[in-house]
Amino acid sequence: MASVRRAVVAVYFEKYATLILNFATLYVSSRLLTPNDIGAVFLGASLVALAEGLRDFGVTNYIVNAENLSKQEIRTSFTLMLAVAIVLTTAFFATAGLYADFAHEPRLENFVRTMAFGYLFSSIGSPIVALLRRDLKFWDIAAINLGSALVGNITTTGLVMMGVGYMSFAWGSLSYPLSTFVFAIFMRPDLSIFRIEFTKWREILAFGGFNTATGLLTALGGVIPTFMLGRASGSADVGLYSRGQQVTEMPSRLVISAISAVALPGFAAHARTGRPLKDPYLKAAASLTAFHWPGLAMVILFAYPLVRTMLGPQWDTTIPLVQVMAAATMLYFPVPLMFPALVAAGGIRDTAKAWMISLPITSLIMILAAQHGPLVLALSIFATTPIQVGVGLWFLMRRLTLSVGEYLRALMPSAAVTLASTIGPLIVIGLNGFDMNISVLQAVLGGGLGGIFWFLAMGWTRHPFAAELAYLVGKAQALAPARLHASLALIRRFLGEAAEQGQAPASGDADSEINTVGGRDGAQSVWSVVKVRSGRLFERSPGWPQAGKTGGIGDEPL
Repeated sequence: MASVRRAVVAVYFEKYATLILNFATLYVSSRLLTPNDIGAVFLGASLVALAEGLRDFGVTNYIVNAENLSKQEIRTSFTLMLAVAIVLTTAFFATAGLYADFAHEPRLENFVRTMAFGYLFSSIGSPIVALLRRDLKFWDIAAINLGSALVGNITTTGLVMMGVGYMSFAWGSLSYPLSTFVFAIFMRPDLSIFRIEFTKWREILAFGGFNTATGLLTALGGVIPTFMLGRASGSADVGLYSRGQQVTEMPSRLVISAISAVALPGFAAHARTGRPLKDPYLKAAASLTAFHWPGLAMVILFAYPLVRTMLGPQWDTTIPLVQVMAAATMLYFPVPLMFPALVAAGGIRDTAKAWMISLPITSLIMILAAQHGPLVLALSIFATTPIQVGVGLWFLMRRLTLSVGEYLRALMPSAAVTLASTIGPLIVIGLNGFDMNISVLQAVLGGGLGGIFWFLAMGWTRHPFAAELAYLVGKAQALAPARLHASLALIRRFLGEAAEQGQAPASGDADSEINTVGGRDGAQSVWSVVKVRSGRLFERSPGWPQAGKTGGIGDEPL
């Protein structure tokens, strides 16, 4: 689906641009603020994030997922969000002192009160962004989010450099929803939706109730152990843990946040046609892991230069935290796609049930681990993530009639691609005496080699995302000088001979080659594809005469 592909491109553009802005803020603040300051910021931001699900109340997802949406329902959605925002702002302003006392951090009182006013602006901007998501207008959303990120990061970084300290993040966070509201009005100047109305409020509340429960439970899972770590060890350890999380989550911000942003509207649009969601879900999972797993592997292997470049040498104590959290986060990949797939398949209640089952167990484990410091808390992710993922997958696989074998076979190419991508970094580390304390230049070299092996593995294993890469190469070929056409055509052919056609693979030879990853013996099938793809590296250019027929890989949605 071309619209979904364009949406993914737009979201990735936004995420990469935003990452650069966030990196600049991270770079400056890590060098001018202490771990104790960063810990206070993280504790305050965690409380506000905990209430984020309440602020939205599932209304934006209702707008995206509703089969038929009237203007009256949009106005009712705005009315509900505004009412909830007023209640939350008042509640946080009144109870900020109590929270500061509970966390043993008096600086949180002003921090929380300042950030709480952002709810009022979010209640106005969010319905507009949700309408743009429903229509898959992700370039408009990218413009809004990128503009807001620019305002927020400039505000935060400027205040940090002026010596405002930890409160710089509170004012920066407040500027984000304010600018989102301004840019959203500019992109979709329909002020008629901002009227008080209560049409179908019961239906919206019924949907929003389960959505809110899911969001609240999700936030609780991340906030509770952090609170306990702060109470047990102080803000400094919270600062170390939070900075470790930020480094670890870099691949997630680039991959998971982009795909999950498109997943719900894409799945919902697919479900409205009456077609099953199993195949789109499996393709989305394969696409996600093809980038997410190799990215996390790079974080593990390059933790030393990453931390020192992003945070500075004074944060070296976070390096073991980064490596442990990155390894554990590899198990987390099903979660971002679970919620959109369940909602689109009519399983909104299943999302809340899954969290209600897993949260008490995982929270207890993390609370106990937090009493022993940030490293033990990081190690506890190895225990909590399988529980959370296992319960959620049980509901999802039942809803999509998906078997364990089908799921594992869909992920095998990504596992092979991940292993191949580690070859380059391991070569560089091996040449350094198997010492992972390497320089930035060595990391760039190892990452470049890893990227080459990743690309080769995408073609060798006939990864489902290889068709999308071939599509992008085809676009580049159309714009490139004529002298480069033969080389780019060869690359497209390596990624998938059928991909040149921009259509679904024909039955016959192509099917037998990639019978795959869906075949009973997945490993054997992948190996046979690798052998075939290796041979194709040395075939002549597609412009030369050759025997045999060509097929085509489809211009399908992610």
